[in-house]
Amino acid sequence: MIAYPILWESGGVYLPEQHLWLDPRKPRPRAVISHAHSDHVANHSLAYATPATRRLVTHRRPRLGTLEAVNYGQPIALERCRVTFYPAGHVLGSAQSLVETDFGRILYTGDLKTRGGFTSAPAQPIPADVLVLESTFGKPHYRFPDAAEVIAAMVSWCKSVLDGGATPVLLGYSLGKGQEILSALAAEGLTIALHPSSFGVTEVYRELGCDFPPYERLGETVRRPAVVISPPAVRRHGLFDQVGEFKTAALTGWAMDRSLKDRLEVDAIFPLSDHADFEELCCYAEQVGASMTYTVLGFDEELATHLRRRGLRAKPLGAVDQLRLF
Repeated sequence: MIAYPILWESGGVYLPEQHLWLDPRKPRPRAVISHAHSDHVANHSLAYATPATRRLVTHRRPRLGTLEAVNYGQPIALERCRVTFYPAGHVLGSAQSLVETDFGRILYTGDLKTRGGFTSAPAQPIPADVLVLESTFGKPHYRFPDAAEVIAAMVSWCKSVLDGGATPVLLGYSLGKGQEILSALAAEGLTIALHPSSFGVTEVYRELGCDFPPYERLGETVRRPAVVISPPAVRRHGLFDQVGEFKTAALTGWAMDRSLKDRLEVDAIFPLSDHADFEELCCYAEQVGASMTYTVLGFDEELATHLRRRGLRAKPLGAVDQLRLF
């Protein structure tokens, strides 16, 4: 009987037989970077990512180790394995990693979304023997409403704020969420201003082939009234200096928690997410058809429990020292 170890190490998945880390948070000799959000990027000696992820990472962190760009569907031959990237649906360039070994096929999803988006292709299930599944929204409470309905409500809120003489400020991460919000406003004919950090990333998205409605850079001459798209951490007193009276709305999957509005001290919340919701995660795991599913991050224990109730073998990867594929 031959054992194959999969470990949870340094905030990432580690395959010791292949000397390969998947999304570790600390610098490692060789790693895969699934997407360009900062909590998935470290200064590795050698890393692999899709071309879009590489471009976005180097835009935000110009000083890194060697980062090689590999297209979707193009296998990478490494020590005792072959790695192939597939779209993950999370943000532009995000990738699932299929690791093929002599002992079986391991699929690591990274952050995942199977719903269609404006700027990234949805994730499709890839057959595998072992699935390592991100579990950000892995509780039944997190079932997102239809995106078109959420966008319609967001647009209606923006227009009502403008009608009241204030500036609507939509809060979403500068990489990914900001571009989805911008795309969602394409048909509305609104003047749109982007916070400088969102503006810079959006310019890279355009360089990579994404189309957007016209937008301006906040801080330059902006026609009023305008809708502002800004990262959540913006300093709000600075916003007042630039736009005058304003109201804020947070766009996030955590908006399914009714307490979020008060906790964030915003005027509105809309459940628009770039992650899979609970039902998507469960259906995805069923469609992959792995003999074992390991959940990571987020509500990993809760998701594993629900997957077992649905007839799958599932465990949280962080709860054990070593897992084996036979």
